[in-house]
Amino acid sequence: MNEVKRNMIEEICREKGIEMVDISYDWITILKKGNVEKKLINHNFYLNSRISVELAKDKYSTYEVLKYYGVPIIEHKPLFNPEMMQGVEGINRDFEILKNAEKQVIKASDSSQGKDVFVSQKEKEKLQIVEKLFKKQVEAVVVCPYMEIEFEYRAIVLEGEVIFLYKKQKPFVVGNGEWNVRTLIEQNLKYLEEPITDLDFEYIPKKNEKVTVGWKHNLSNGAIPLLVNQEDGYAEEVKKMALETQKAMELKFASVDICVTKDEKVCVMEVNSNVCISKFCELVPNGYEIGKIIYGKVIDKMFEN
Repeated sequence: MNEVKRNMIEEICREKGIEMVDISYDWITILKKGNVEKKLINHNFYLNSRISVELAKDKYSTYEVLKYYGVPIIEHKPLFNPEMMQGVEGINRDFEILKNAEKQVIKASDSSQGKDVFVSQKEKEKLQIVEKLFKKQVEAVVVCPYMEIEFEYRAIVLEGEVIFLYKKQKPFVVGNGEWNVRTLIEQNLKYLEEPITDLDFEYIPKKNEKVTVGWKHNLSNGAIPLLVNQEDGYAEEVKKMALETQKAMELKFASVDICVTKDEKVCVMEVNSNVCISKFCELVPNGYEIGKIIYGKVIDKMFEN
């Protein structure tokens, strides 16, 4: 279990009079309150049904369900691994969707935290990415149109309520008129793993000039978390879409990632039934306290059910 999250849960349980018992090398935690016992497994509070978890884990399944219920979501086209899906009729193995000059996002259908996610505009490189993922025993990949995203919102929902909302901005550096982009990244963005492919690392930005250096919105890859206030023009629309998503997926506890593009389109990107906010808590002032409030509400719900 993540140490930050474990500390939060320990404090919450002490404050609520809940006994914690760790078993199976701390992989399983049993919570006891009176005659009621609940279990945690790693980061999962297990409020959700198994089928809802499976739907959320697979990005193509998520796309099909939300599309069916009319929830706006980025288009996902699947490609199935021929080695792992032999004998299955009627599934898409049409690599023609990669043979164009469009910039596309290619990712494993079960990817998380920005891993196994790539962007490319070159046909040959796209095919290589798919083959690379197939060799990693990925059953399916999904291909999405690349969109110029201004912000990505993350709505944390719990049984019909958005209990927390924040947004993420792509990684950027601010020039001082002396250092080049490479040095600014080295000094200010220790988490950045995948910079923009055509980034000019030798460019020296002017003082106070902002340069976007990453294309992903993952906090683990250098994205910037921002708290959402009442003046945010998209907050209510994002909350409404997150609750529509929760209802369609039949999830009790989840995080819903929703993007706002530069041309002001709002749509779901993905859904996570395994809600982890540890990196957010590390990067935002009072983040630890925010995390405790969120997980405290979840633990209360566990003992209500």
